[in-house]
Amino acid sequence: MNTKEFEKNYINHYLLLEKDFQSTTEYVTIAEDNYDTYSVSYLKLLLTIGSEIDVMLEFLAKLYDPKTKESGFGCSKVILKNEPDIKSLELQLRSEGISILPWDCTTIPEWWTAYNEIKHNRYEPATQFDPSRKYYQYANLRNVIKSLAALLSLELYAYRLIAIRENEPLFVPTKRSIFTVKNSYWKDVGFGGGNIFIDGCLYIND
Repeated sequence: MNTKEFEKNYINHYLLLEKDFQSTTEYVTIAEDNYDTYSVSYLKLLLTIGSEIDVMLEFLAKLYDPKTKESGFGCSKVILKNEPDIKSLELQLRSEGISILPWDCTTIPEWWTAYNEIKHNRYEPATQFDPSRKYYQYANLRNVIKSLAALLSLELYAYRLIAIRENEPLFVPTKRSIFTVKNSYWKDVGFGGGNIFIDGCLYIND
């Protein structure tokens, strides 16, 4: 697979998820004060994003180790072994300036636990968070934003690895995203084709 095929099969699908998320901002403003707001729309998004993360975890793990026996979230072990800096990867919502480090955790990320429990036990007491609530209440703005950021980060790592292996010019995909990427990991990435680098932030533009 080359970068053009990856963009077509994965990046473009991610951008559709972003578009679906942006449609929800007509009703809920992106703000940390609204992070606990939950809805059926967020539930649908979180399940779809989580499923795509599952796919991307396995895809990226196999890029690093084609013989890996890991599956699902277990693939994160392979990724962390090869990309320990992913824990410090910072994404920022360009419109609000909210910083997100989706992989900055010592155990399983809360957004992944929320996705998994909502998928299997959405109407059960949320014993992993607050048993006075139900798991579906964690289909909220916070977990949708963080899972989107996590998915984008996996896709950027995969894109970068494919470009290196295929000896292609190393650019971040020239697609518009609601996020910017702020991390020294990308210091060796070319900035062309609409990408600009300002104040340590990589802006992904059309």
